[in-house]
Amino acid sequence: MLASNNGRKMITMIDIEHIATFKWGNFQAEKLAQLRGNMSRRQLEQITVELGQKVAHQYIQQLEQPDYYATRLKSGTLTVSTEVVNVLCQALNADITDFFDTAKIVTVVA
Repeated sequence: MLASNNGRKMITMIDIEHIATFKWGNFQAEKLAQLRGNMSRRQLEQITVELGQKVAHQYIQQLEQPDYYATRLKSGTLTVSTEVVNVLCQALNADITDFFDTAKIVTVVA
């Protein structure tokens, strides 16, 4: 969680298992388009199908144009499920830190 306290950022680490959705904005949209490169949206959709979690090419378009689609939502904010972010990371050989620059991957052995 990111919060502001007297102008300072406060970061709280939470196990991703407890996160349902992420706020998706222009930074994430640009990273998705960059990571996709010359691959078509339909090709990326097919890869997600093969990974067992279909992300439709139309939805990928929405993710690449969040400002346009967010204006149609009551909240005015586009959110993306953890599952979709995970399968996109797998399909694009990326990790969550590519989409969220404040994210850190920490492995904890319990």
